[in-house]
Amino acid sequence: MPEQPAGRSYGVVWKVFGEDPKESCYVVEFVGKSHISLLGYVSVSGEVYKVDGPVQKVPLPKNPDMKLILDESDSSVGEILVRGANGAMRACARTVGSPEGAMREQSDHETWNSSRALPYGEFMASMFLRYVIFADPKNALANTVPADELDEGIKNTANKIKLVKLPEPVEVFLGFNTAPLPDAIETLLYRVDHADNPSGIERYAAALMSEVDLPRLRTIAAKSEMGLARIDRSKLFYLNFDRSLLDQDEIDMLLAIECRLNRLSGILERIGAGLAPAASSPSLEGCALFDAWHIAKTTNDVPRLLDTVSSDNPWGKPGTVACQPGGEWDVRTRFARAVEALNVVTRLDYTYRANVAEGIMLVRFGRSVVDAMPRHEYDAQDDVWRELDEDVRAIWAAEHDARVALTLAAACFAAGASITRCYVQIAAPGGEQGERIIATYSFGRAAYLANCVPAAKNFESMDMDDMPCKRMLEAYESDAPDAIEPAEVHARPRDDHRSLPPALRDLLLADTADELEVMEEGDDPYVARVAELRERAKVDRAGAFEGFSRLVEELEAKCAVAELLATGPVQTLFCDNQLVRMVLPVMEEDRSVRILRAPDALYFAQHEICSFYADQEDFERALPEVRHLYDLARSSMQSHFALINVLARLERYDEVIEVARHGLRIASDRSSIGYLFYRLAFAYWNCDQLELALACYRLVPRGEESGSNALEEMQGLMNEMGVNEPPTFEEAVETISKAGLELPPVPAVSNQLADAAVQLVDNGFFFLARVCIFQMWRTMGNDELGSLSRSLG
Repeated sequence: MPEQPAGRSYGVVWKVFGEDPKESCYVVEFVGKSHISLLGYVSVSGEVYKVDGPVQKVPLPKNPDMKLILDESDSSVGEILVRGANGAMRACARTVGSPEGAMREQSDHETWNSSRALPYGEFMASMFLRYVIFADPKNALANTVPADELDEGIKNTANKIKLVKLPEPVEVFLGFNTAPLPDAIETLLYRVDHADNPSGIERYAAALMSEVDLPRLRTIAAKSEMGLARIDRSKLFYLNFDRSLLDQDEIDMLLAIECRLNRLSGILERIGAGLAPAASSPSLEGCALFDAWHIAKTTNDVPRLLDTVSSDNPWGKPGTVACQPGGEWDVRTRFARAVEALNVVTRLDYTYRANVAEGIMLVRFGRSVVDAMPRHEYDAQDDVWRELDEDVRAIWAAEHDARVALTLAAACFAAGASITRCYVQIAAPGGEQGERIIATYSFGRAAYLANCVPAAKNFESMDMDDMPCKRMLEAYESDAPDAIEPAEVHARPRDDHRSLPPALRDLLLADTADELEVMEEGDDPYVARVAELRERAKVDRAGAFEGFSRLVEELEAKCAVAELLATGPVQTLFCDNQLVRMVLPVMEEDRSVRILRAPDALYFAQHEICSFYADQEDFERALPEVRHLYDLARSSMQSHFALINVLARLERYDEVIEVARHGLRIASDRSSIGYLFYRLAFAYWNCDQLELALACYRLVPRGEESGSNALEEMQGLMNEMGVNEPPTFEEAVETISKAGLELPPVPAVSNQLADAAVQLVDNGFFFLARVCIFQMWRTMGNDELGSLSRSLG
């Protein structure tokens, strides 16, 4: 900071002195490499106190030395008050932002805190330093160490990382969210090369990106589409590409580029810019120091992770049913949430397994790409640059992986107090054999807490070249069990004859897991008859039609017998996939009803009869047959589509509306929702409900199969209405809400899937749980759900 005494280094620490619910952080001065001097205590409620010891030993003063007062009518603005020499509090600064998000100073002139947004604790700490600590001349003089007493390396480091205000803010990642990756990189290099006086961060960005083989990257881009995403929680870039189209060297190259982007992003986060234009910059050498620190700091997360073991689990109740505390769902979602938030510069591709009853977890992650490590290192002690050859970079990569392994072990133990042992494996690509395990570490909880946690706090300041973490982990090398989880939890319904617990019976309308099977055996004779009749239809449609009709009669008779033999209320229904079966109970109010699976051949044969009439454009005769198909598969989207198509051809648009609205009440996948809105829009148009029609067209997701047709028809409708602009998404949602339509998936469907997922995981029915969780992930997009789904496979 401009007001900061020369040669001094300040920061924040938290939870150093144990659990304190009122603590946000302590403001500290770093003394040497291993000590801190306490200056201030930042409370979660907006007060900062001068302190010289932990509050557990030295009680806080009666009155704070600085206080944040939020506006009563608008909590996003506030004032900072500081205590004067006379003891009175006076306003010294205005603030914008929320304590739950990021905050900055609001000032008529640029200040250190107005040019960067910071989390609450760091914001309050930096304001306390500027307006209390540095503002007191006696304090500044008393606390300044004579320059000749400072270690040369510390003086040089402080000088190199000092932020210098730039004449104009620079946006390092300009265009990376819109341009193809090769163009974005080449444009960055061009901008820096043609800048009159590029800043340190620009020069370092150019140095990193100049390591990329752009011609080769363009060749890869021609083979696989690439998209650069930003993950907000971890503040990392994620490069999407199709691995199946690339060889391992090409994949490694893309992962190395992704890592360079994340190393650069880490520097920008460190100086407070994030993705916004940077108003100030350290020197080129300072950027290199921040970069090396970002790679070395991985194990800093270990104490923080372990502090979350008793925290609330945000995924504990995703629907209406809460998970079992400390159960499979609780442990797995806690682990996934912790790992997905880790800021690890290399790609963290991982899978995990858990057996909570036995207290065991296993995590496997892919090793780092050697080329992702720095090619040059700045030594502040000797004020020299050093080139890192491939052997040294391989050492850095191995040491980095060891630090990631140690951190993932902490995430395992933080996932639940019942986890007493975890195995962490590092895997390398193994060609056609998949991956090969190159290291396995086994950690017992007590030994990890006693030995590994204290060591984890020190690795940040240790040279990567010496491989301190990897050498420590040699004592934990081990073999992992062949299987962590019992085989029965992965059984598909057909092979799983276990009884469902009472809550799941009511939720899924089934008594045993095998009742939830939707697929026929591979050698079903009736399905074989359908195949034979389809072949016959190529030469004898009339004969095949008769065959399909007889098959329907025969199978319906078998279903009727099964219903008569049932001991309770039942319905015979067809489900075309496992997801449809999970959602089906939403339509049934009587929880005592049980679902009998309609044979695949019955649905297929009935569908062929419908197609026979539709192909002849005899839609009047097709209508009763397709209604029969719809009654047989009321939760299937395909049966909805079939009925809608026939009704539309008969121009019975009021009935199209009824069927489409029903479909939207149970739809959960994007493509089905898009098609139903598309057909609903056209039906409303033909019923002269133009506002509703326009809203439905607007709600067809872009990129879906019906999206282009919807855009074209929407333009025609807008021309007819004399409207120049389509409604916004929010306006469209409000319009359909007034018509009694909810935006799908509706809460009943979302809760059904979430409640089923939680209880299926907690009770060890992983095959069925994955179906629900995968759909939740597709709908909600949370990476934790993707991780959880993979852990159950």
